[in-house]
Amino acid sequence: MAAVLLLWVLVLSPLVSLEEAWTRELRQKQLLLARYQALKRDKAEVAKAAQQAKQAVEQAEAALLRGGSAAVASADLQEIIKNLTKALGIQVTSTKVLPPQESGPYIQIPVELQLALSTDQLVNLLYGLENHQKLLVVSQLEVNAPRRRRPVAGSPMAEPAPLRAVLVVEGIIKKGAGA
Repeated sequence: MAAVLLLWVLVLSPLVSLEEAWTRELRQKQLLLARYQALKRDKAEVAKAAQQAKQAVEQAEAALLRGGSAAVASADLQEIIKNLTKALGIQVTSTKVLPPQESGPYIQIPVELQLALSTDQLVNLLYGLENHQKLLVVSQLEVNAPRRRRPVAGSPMAEPAPLRAVLVVEGIIKKGAGA
């Protein structure tokens, strides 16, 4: 009996303790492996999302104005506005280039317009600006309608006087972008 006890204390007990320690360590390493595998899966998903975001930004930046400087971009914006107003038969009474404004990695290029136009022309102009291939924003709009005169009895109705509108149209360029 003493030999069995001695065998237990000297040989078997240390082996059982060692086997338990190895089992605990194996469980810990399995958990660590599972965590690393989850990180690897997440890394692939994050890389895919980052690539999609990068493509979305590139696509959105394709709609920015051309030009490496505010002056070139302003000229591009004025040309777009000129073509739209000419196509709609809108009378531009004045154009004023406002100072560019930095906004993060972009520069906003504002142009103020004073127009004489009809309600339909205003609606069509706003639609044309909103749906233009370039990213254009109307940041300010003020419309003044002249007072209507009562028609004199027996005379044909006079054509309504045009609306007077002041609007600020903004285009955007990326800082440091080449032409």
